[in-house]
This record gives sequence, structure tokens and C-alpha cells, in this order.
Amino acid sequence: MNDQYLLSLTLITLLGLFIWGKIRYDALAVGALFVLVVLDIIPANEAFAGFAHPAVVTVALVLIISQGLKNSGLTGLVGKIIGTRTFTELQFLICLLLIAAILSSFINNIGALAILLPITLNICQKMEWHPSKFLMPLAFACILGGMNTAIGTPPNIIISEYKATISTTGFNFFDYSYVGIVITIISILFIALIGNKLIFLRNKISQNESLIDLKGYLFEVCVNKNSSAIGMTLYGFKKQAGEDTEILGIVSQTGSVKKVQNNMRIKEGQILVIKTPPDDIGNILDIFNFSIPKELHSFDEEDLEEIEVMITPGSRLIGRKYDFFLKLAFEEMNLLGLWRKGSRYRTRLTRETFRAGDVLLVGVRDLAEEDVSNKIKHLGLMPLRQRELQTIPSRSRLLKGLIFFTLSIFLVSFNYLSAAAAFLLCVLGFARIKIIHSNFYREIDWPIIVMLAAMIPIGTALQTTGLSDLIASSISEYAADLSLFWILFTILIVTMATTDIINNAATAVIMAPISTGIAVELGYAIEPFLMVVAVGASCAFLTPIGHQCNTVVMGPGNYKFTDYWRMGLPMDILIILVSIPMILFVWT
Repeated sequence: MNDQYLLSLTLITLLGLFIWGKIRYDALAVGALFVLVVLDIIPANEAFAGFAHPAVVTVALVLIISQGLKNSGLTGLVGKIIGTRTFTELQFLICLLLIAAILSSFINNIGALAILLPITLNICQKMEWHPSKFLMPLAFACILGGMNTAIGTPPNIIISEYKATISTTGFNFFDYSYVGIVITIISILFIALIGNKLIFLRNKISQNESLIDLKGYLFEVCVNKNSSAIGMTLYGFKKQAGEDTEILGIVSQTGSVKKVQNNMRIKEGQILVIKTPPDDIGNILDIFNFSIPKELHSFDEEDLEEIEVMITPGSRLIGRKYDFFLKLAFEEMNLLGLWRKGSRYRTRLTRETFRAGDVLLVGVRDLAEEDVSNKIKHLGLMPLRQRELQTIPSRSRLLKGLIFFTLSIFLVSFNYLSAAAAFLLCVLGFARIKIIHSNFYREIDWPIIVMLAAMIPIGTALQTTGLSDLIASSISEYAADLSLFWILFTILIVTMATTDIINNAATAVIMAPISTGIAVELGYAIEPFLMVVAVGASCAFLTPIGHQCNTVVMGPGNYKFTDYWRMGLPMDILIILVSIPMILFVWT
């Protein structure tokens, strides 16, 4: 009983910290694991067993395969399919959502989004369509597609492996498809015909404007000796620089940013924090004889190519600062400006801690396109313009890559090999044809792997301490008089609510033993209970923090936190109405 109490307290604290969102989820999971080991709830010799768990190994291999498929030329192929055709808005939206769902069925969700986001932004720019109408639907479609196969999303892998540990076999590769495809098709039709009309559009995008609303882009500029701005008031500077440009602060000697006063006059040697669109920064530097501080900008301007990139949720830069950026970039890339949605600028760029969703204006030396592309991938960044950094390998390598991948799917589907073994074979094949390289470990989203490896022993502790059985028994007492429909309905609602505030993989680890406990307690088969958890864990549509795809599109789409539930809540209701009857039909 004492172990159950301590485990409950640890889990409640962990969930609270997940919701708080100020600490990385992998660090939280490892911290919780450490506490449980110290309390002797989890044996010390089992603390790292999660790293060898088949689900963790499979997730890591799927991440590598996803990157290999991107490297094979899949991005270029998809771009050609979409970009060379003429669509109406509705036609383009449906086509985009279908492609996103298909891709994310076989590669990880964020990988599918990384392929389609730059393409979507460029087509919106070309056609003068509002990106906000497409980016949230795109993120949702990538999440939906993950429901369709055993490798589409980590929760499916986790649940399949969990089933294998408590019964004779796990779910087959396409077992998820019976329910997932129906949900995906109906949801895509809803998004295209109704859902996208629920999105709040904040600004009109034209061909002459930036791909995303970057009027809040922040730069540091040094006031040179002969600057024409010396002696100007803030009003005078803004009048000459234009309405889109203003001074936000002055960098103090300690590195903090002080607010400016209306009567302040610009002085020689000051480092100013200015807000201006990236296309205007060059003119501002020339007109006023400003310069980028040397600690940010060590190259000659003529040697630089400026690119816009976004920090993805799996980037190694998250939680780090500029010196780490320089180290990883081998000082061949410099940070010129930062755009961050909904955050004030209080310290220097060199001291700013990077976050997922930050957009960086990066200066790049005159390097080969492939070299720049590799550095961008190494840093975990996503180019926001399709014309940049796209190298397309030969068609033969794309074909060979697809053959290796199809073969691995065949071996898993017909149970010739385990998922881990089949996908390892695929990775070795990718290495042989050189669409992944010796540094392929960089393609793994290590925070996800670490979090999952730490959560699996915690999930096991739910069973060994009897806590999951206790929870299941308590729920079963109240659910005994309910029909199977309403029991599954309740589990689905709880899972949906949980996955919107914590990682979907963590949700699956926690909910899988509880749901099976309820099934066993009430005398039902475990399959529909596990399947409803799989569906619910993938329904992170209400918040930008519920899924990495939602986080990535928040900035480019100019969305606010509350925008997601406008389309996400009807989506959740629709999925509930569709999924439970389908699960009952297929699995009972």
C-alpha cells in the first residue's frame, strides 16, 4: 500500500510538471524514474531496462527510416506532385491532407510535416492564400495518419508491444487500419468542408509579404561612429526607418535589455534591439550605418546567404544558447535575428535560450548547398522556404529506398520478423545505398527515446505495485452496470484529455495497463480497450503543446493557444462518434 501511495504521488507530480511545461519532458521522466529507484519501488537493475525494450528500439529505428525516406528524394517527389498542378483552395487542401495522412502512416508525424510545411508555405505565397487556413489542418492530418499503422506514431508501437507482453502476440501492422483509415477519411472531409472555416485568420498574406508574420523579428544592431542615427530621438528614427521598424530596447553592459524612454536619443556605441521584417534589415543597416555585433556576425556581409529556419521540437538547440549553436555549426553559420511568438525580448541573442517553434534568421557562408543542408539537419532546423536547401538524390536511390522499406513492412505484416528486426534490416539497407550515413544517430529524436525509456519502467511499476489493478477495480465498481460502449467512451475521453497536456507516448504507457485492468476486471477482451487508448493517445487536437506538429505550425500559422480547440473540439467529438462504433464492430 505504501508503494502504491508513493507511486501515485510521483505520477501526480509528474503529470503536474508535464502540464506546467517549463522543464523538458525527457528530464522529467528521468527524474521520476530516479525518485522511484531511490524509493525502491523500481529495482535499480531494472531502471535502464526501457532502453532495451522493443518499443523503444522500434521507435528509434522508425525515426531513422523516416529521415532516410526524406533523404532519398521523397521531399522532391511530393513537391513535384503538388507544386506542378493547378488547384483551387479546396482541391489543394484535400490533396495536401491526403498526402499528409499517407506519409504519416509510414513515417513519423513530425517527419511528414517537415516535408510538407515548406511546400505549403510556398504555394500559399504563390497563390496569395492565407497560410493559417492550411497549416493547422496539415498538422492535424499528420496526426491522423499516424493512427493507420503500427509504426505511424509511438503510441501504436507501445500498445502493440504491451499487448505482446500480456498475451501471445501484439497487434499486426495493419490492425490499426480498420479503425484508423475510417477516422482519417471522415476527419479529412470534416476539416476540408467545415473545420478550416472555424480557424481565426489574423492577417492577410500577399506576394509582397513574408511567408509568415515576421514583423516581430528581433535584431541587435551596433551604432557605428559615423551613424546618421546618432542624436535622433525614437520618434525621429521611426519616422525615417518606417512604420514596421522600431527600437525596443538598449543592451546594457550586463547583457540585459533596458526599456527605452520616449525622449531617449541614440548614442554612438550603443547596441540597440530593433524590431523589423527580415527583408528590411539590410536597408536599415545601410541607411543608418549600423552593423551586426561581432559576437553574432563574424563574416563579411557579401559572404552571407540569409535563410529562415525553424527550431523543431526534436532539435538539439532546445534549452541551449548561441555558443552551442556556433559549436554545432562549426562557426560556419551565424544567428542574425530571432522571431518568437508571444514572448518579450529581455536579454541578448547570445544569452537567449532557444525554444521549439523559434524562427531564426541565419547567415550562412558561401558553402555548397548539400553542406548547408546537412548542417541544417544536424541542428534540427526546418527551412521555411522550399527554394532553399533542397537536394534531390537520384531516382534509383528513391526506388531502392522504397523497396527496402516495403520489404520491411511485408516482413512485419506477415510475422516473418519482429518489427525491430525488420526495421533494422531496412536501416542497414538504407546505409548500403547511402541515403543514411554513419552519423544516422543524429536523426533520432533522443528526448522522445529517453522519455519513453524512462516511462516504460514506470508503467511496469503500475502493474508490479498493483496500482493499475487498484485503479481498474475502483473504476470497474462504477462501470459494472454500464454497457461496453460507455466504458470505452469513458476511457477514450480520459485518454484524449491526458494526451492534450502530456506527451502521447507517456499517455499510452500510463493508460494501457489501466485499460487492460478494467477489461480483465469486467471480463472483456483486451483488444477494444487497447485500441481505444491508441486512438485517444493520437487525438492531441486541443492545444499546441499536445503534439509536436501543433507546436511547429503555431508560429507560421500565427495561431494563439486558444485557436486549436475551435477546430480541435469538434474533431474530438467527431472521432468519438466514429471510433467507438468502429472499434466495437471490428474488435468485439
